[in-house]
Amino acid sequence: MIKINAAAAIKEVGFADALRIANSTGTKLVWLGNESTEMIAGFLNVNSEMVIRMDPRKVYSMESKEAEELSGHVLVCYHGNTSMRVAGFLKEKHGVEAYSLSGGVTAVAGEVF
Repeated sequence: MIKINAAAAIKEVGFADALRIANSTGTKLVWLGNESTEMIAGFLNVNSEMVIRMDPRKVYSMESKEAEELSGHVLVCYHGNTSMRVAGFLKEKHGVEAYSLSGGVTAVAGEVF
């Protein structure tokens, strides 16, 4: 189920929807943490090619053209808070629609960190 966070109109998705979105649109799960994409793919039980890593601080200095490359991707963090903030920033500053994984990796894999 896709939930819309009313405060910023951010699309928050559960894991099943995140996989459906990524598989049907060719987008990725964008890991916003420090761990390797291989480690996160293992926790999520997905192919490592489905996960890319991005430093969330980089987003705040992106030009609009670069930010547009994140359109439609699912942002993933530890507990869902950073991905919500980054998705909100992308929407507010650049008009880019990205999804946030509800509850982050912890909601899917449990307390692994």
